[in-house]
Amino acid sequence: MLVRWAYMRLLPVWLQVSLAALVIIWFAWGMVFNTSRSGSLVGYNHTDRPLFRYFVDGNYGGNGGTTCYWSFEGDSVEVVWILDVTPEDVEARLEEKHSITVSMPPYSQEDQYLHAHFLPDNQVKLAWSPSLQSPLSERLE
Repeated sequence: MLVRWAYMRLLPVWLQVSLAALVIIWFAWGMVFNTSRSGSLVGYNHTDRPLFRYFVDGNYGGNGGTTCYWSFEGDSVEVVWILDVTPEDVEARLEEKHSITVSMPPYSQEDQYLHAHFLPDNQVKLAWSPSLQSPLSERLE
């Protein structure tokens, strides 16, 4: 590590200052204009089949429960889920996989958990919250 910094001394001072300023501006830009949302995934299965695993925007959500810590980009995300299968289906290498693109729900800086509710008829609802309690739980039961 120190060897790498020794090469900096070979650069003119104006170039060292310029590089340092670029790094600081880059970090500041990322902090001010960061559009990504980050948090833990919490899964809820409201279907009549066990959930084997799921992914939200490529981030692994397990088979329910909570996984952390993921980053989500954009105004919509792709949700992919695989339903549990029988041992015979496993031997035959069959799986029942579904996917849907849904809008990203409203997000605030206090939010830490993205709740993914898997509903009948291959529907998914998402909601952010600052706690493990989903704001959709009471409405979906």
